[in-house]
Amino acid sequence: MKILINLIKNPSKNILILFTAIWLLIITLFIFSITDVFDESLFQKKYIVLYLLVLLNPTLLLMNIFKNYRKNKKSR
Repeated sequence: MKILINLIKNPSKNILILFTAIWLLIITLFIFSITDVFDESLFQKKYIVLYLLVLLNPTLLLMNIFKNYRKNKKSR
């Protein structure tokens, strides 16, 4: 757990790239699993709660990592 907290609070450029790639993979796979992308629209009322719960958390985590990266980069 300490390692994960350290990765989030003091990210390097490689960690930032890794978490961004993981985030893109998570979002893409989730959208493919929740909808039939080629037949349905992505923005349907029945998916709004799932979007908020599942897509918002990784996005907020990634934004926090970007914020910490910028803050650490300025302090160096």
